[in-house]
Formats: sequence, structure tokens, C-alpha cells
Amino acid sequence: MKDFAEIIENTQKQLLIFSGNLSFTNLKTENKDFSQIFDTLIKRDVSIKVISRIDIAGRDNIEQVLALNHKHGKECIEIHHREQPLRAIISDNKIFRIKEIKLPTGKEHELEKKLFIYYTISDPEWINWITKIFWKMFSASIDANKRITEIKKLK
Repeated sequence: MKDFAEIIENTQKQLLIFSGNLSFTNLKTENKDFSQIFDTLIKRDVSIKVISRIDIAGRDNIEQVLALNHKHGKECIEIHHREQPLRAIISDNKIFRIKEIKLPTGKEHELEKKLFIYYTISDPEWINWITKIFWKMFSASIDANKRITEIKKLK
């Protein structure tokens, strides 16, 4: 998580995030939590765009991150609802970091426990390709505030 946090923290202009439900924002590294890192990015006017699943179970994560906009009086963070399988970030169109999860198969002589594999890619062609995918998904998805309003109606 330290490398992941450093990539996010070193972002200067734009951070694009493919997430499940932003649960990683509750994690901490040795000396900072991700909420503090996002707070620092907003102070520096870094644009943060997120594609995430917004549902009843993960709504608190989303609202906690969006509250940083209100705290600073800026709209630096924009989250859109979309279920998608990627867990990745793109920092300043220079670094692409993706997480792969391998699950145990239960078969003998194969993987016995859950394994997380992280890839850090700096190839411009790969980054350009994944950035286009991000924007295609983001533009075709629902704004978080609209989604949260509809979820609140369910209670």
C-alpha cells in the first residue's frame, strides 16, 4: 500500500480511479491514511475522477470522500457510479497502477490463499489506452450525488 499511496500523493494535476466502492480510502499506510492524502490533493487543486460502485453497503465511503469537496469549498472530486472489474489508478497520464486478485481454487498444488498482484505501468501507449477506457466509462455513468439521492429514497 505504501507504493500505491506514494503514487496518489505525488499526483500533480489529475488522478483517475477505477474502484470497487472506495473501501481503500479507509486504509492507512505507515504514517498517513488515504483520507489525509486526498485532503492534500484537494488543497493542491488536483482533479480526482472516480468510477465506483455506489450502493447501500458502500455509500458511506463515497459520502466521506465527497465531503472533502464541501470541506474545501471546491469540486475537485467527482465520482460516477458504475460496476466494473478494474481496480486501478492513472496518475497525471504518466503512471498506471492496477491490482489483480488471484483467488484460491481449492485444488491441490495450486494457490492456497488470496494473492494480490500489483502492476505499475509507465508505457505511454498503455496509459493512453486505459485513459480512453476510463473516460468512456465515466462519461456513460451516473453522477454519485444523483445515485445517492435515489438510494436514500429506498430507506
